[in-house]
Amino acid sequence: MTIFLTFAQQQSWLIVALPVAAFLFIGFVIIIAGRGQELAKRLAPWVLIVCLAAALALALGALAGGLARGAGGEVSHAPEWFQLAPAAGEHGAAAPGAALRFVPTERIADWLPLPASMGESFARTLKIGTLLDPLSAVMLVVVLLVSLLVQIYSLSYIKRDEHPRFYLYMALFTTAMLGLVIASSLLQLFIFWELVGVCSYLLIGFWYPKPEAAKAAIKAFVVTRFGDLGLLFAVIFLWMGYGDLTFSHLAAQIGPAMAAPAALPVSLTVVAILLFIGACGKSAQFPLHIWLPDAMEGPTSVSALIHAATMVAAGIYLVARMFFLFEAAPMALIVVATVGAFTALFAASIGLAQTDMKKVMAYSTVSQLGYMMMGLGLAAPAAAFFHLTTHAFFKALLFLTAGAVIHAAHTQNIWEMGGLFKKMKVTAITCLIGGLALAGIFPLAGFFSKDKLLESALAAAMGLGPETISAGLGGLILLMALATVLMTAFYTARMWTLVFLGEPRSDGAKHAHEAPRSMQLSLLVLAALTLVAGFLLVPRLTALIAPAHHAALAPWMIWTLTGGASLLAVVGILWGYAAYRRAPATEPLAKLGWAYTGLVKLWWVDAFFTWLAHRVVLVLGRRARTFDKGVVDGLFVDGTAWLTGRLGVVMRRVSAGPLPGQLQYAALVIFLLAALVILGMSLTGLLPLLVKTAQIGGMR
Repeated sequence: MTIFLTFAQQQSWLIVALPVAAFLFIGFVIIIAGRGQELAKRLAPWVLIVCLAAALALALGALAGGLARGAGGEVSHAPEWFQLAPAAGEHGAAAPGAALRFVPTERIADWLPLPASMGESFARTLKIGTLLDPLSAVMLVVVLLVSLLVQIYSLSYIKRDEHPRFYLYMALFTTAMLGLVIASSLLQLFIFWELVGVCSYLLIGFWYPKPEAAKAAIKAFVVTRFGDLGLLFAVIFLWMGYGDLTFSHLAAQIGPAMAAPAALPVSLTVVAILLFIGACGKSAQFPLHIWLPDAMEGPTSVSALIHAATMVAAGIYLVARMFFLFEAAPMALIVVATVGAFTALFAASIGLAQTDMKKVMAYSTVSQLGYMMMGLGLAAPAAAFFHLTTHAFFKALLFLTAGAVIHAAHTQNIWEMGGLFKKMKVTAITCLIGGLALAGIFPLAGFFSKDKLLESALAAAMGLGPETISAGLGGLILLMALATVLMTAFYTARMWTLVFLGEPRSDGAKHAHEAPRSMQLSLLVLAALTLVAGFLLVPRLTALIAPAHHAALAPWMIWTLTGGASLLAVVGILWGYAAYRRAPATEPLAKLGWAYTGLVKLWWVDAFFTWLAHRVVLVLGRRARTFDKGVVDGLFVDGTAWLTGRLGVVMRRVSAGPLPGQLQYAALVIFLLAALVILGMSLTGLLPLLVKTAQIGGMR
């Protein structure tokens, strides 16, 4: 066992190589060589499932190996918040009853040497490698576990004729996310970051014959490009300033007490905000959230993977990975915390009125990602990462139960369902477990992680958070977070009640049936993880999820907050159940008037971007095209060509005439050249200097 753990840590690149092998095998052997044969179609999913299972075993071995090395007394050099538990003895040795420490492993190789630029006395080198620390080790396990369960679920969900192409895209998508997680440098992370975006385009538009799917894929790709532009500028600026983009080098050079290098063209605060813009694109933070709900046009298993453990998690992971930069630029934390808290509240409000089962969960995802960003902004990155971990389990569970319901009822409209509890007991119960975890009900996983984020908000409201966040702003963030708790519980109860209780309200609901066994297996495993993850993770993550400023919170404050948040969740659930248990003919929220209209219209944000694209961007584009054709091409390019041609004709006639005419032509050319030289010297200030020099020479 020790040999395997050591091997898993030292050869962590194999975790990424295994899905790459699956991608190549499916692409070249099954799709190209198999040419649509039935055996090839049956083989495609199992190739990926086996490779992911092996990669998961390696990831678990790498995680256990790092913990075992910590238990053996090795000293960990990772930042404190990366630690899975506090040191309980000298030199990192664990005392009796204490949790273990993780010893990271980093392997870096020179990739591309670059010559020294002007003004520099040293050459720069682009580096690649793997970084296995607590952050990446836990993330690898989460990504692979959820991905594996999604692939098993898809055996029955995706038509067999579509298996090769689907699993080809899934293999590449998983590869991209694993490469992003294990990257040892910001540039390497950015490369896989872009590959994640390409794969999301392929998977969201998987059913591309549907116009809605094709449009959603394009929308996701374009919107996230705006965020990626911010990340690209951050990468460029950090390269200019530090010359080495490996995380270990940047972490050693960037700190609150360290001055930024003169070569850095902008402040660290600007760089941090640019990184955050990149994270907003991938993690769907306001106002770049608009792509994610439309991404529901892809297969539900794709939605589960994108919205639970891969694409949307990438932004949270980026900010967590680069948190040392945000600590050195605390003003950026205000932006992160405020945007995160607002996104959580904003998306939760829209989820109240959605009628599409998958879109309810999509806006729920945006809201929960806002929670995580809020925690990062409140200097509680470990609490945010803890919530990312638990959210991956219960949100994947909710999406997969939605897929089972849609697969059985042939509709996504929750008002066309009803009475499914009697027909789909396993799906209904597992969906209830996921919904209660989302609402933050004890003892499910969401309860533990959500409350740690709320504790961070309470600490900020008490003036115990980051110095740049005032108690007033902290109080406002806490109120938004608590309001989000109430809304989340309400729309979760509304969705579950309309889908599973009452009587069937459509032919599809009347003839619904339980999901196939492969789908049930994934649901049951995720439900079990949702039930036990909180209990399993909290003892080992106690120090991780409780930053230093939490120590000043009195126990009665924490208990009061926990009790109050739980009470809000229970009230929201009971309120949602009471309002929809009889499936009213009209939407009860319609009584809100203009506010309900705003909820249905998504607070007009999508309409604003549509107006901006059609009435501003396209209009400016058409005018730019007119200017380009009329002025740039017409006047300068075509005009210069026309003028040159006409002058050529004139010169040909003059030069072909008698000798006096040729002399006149030569004199004219000399005169024009002299005039141009004098004009240029005048404009550059050289002519007055020459005149003055000549005058001085004459005086001598």
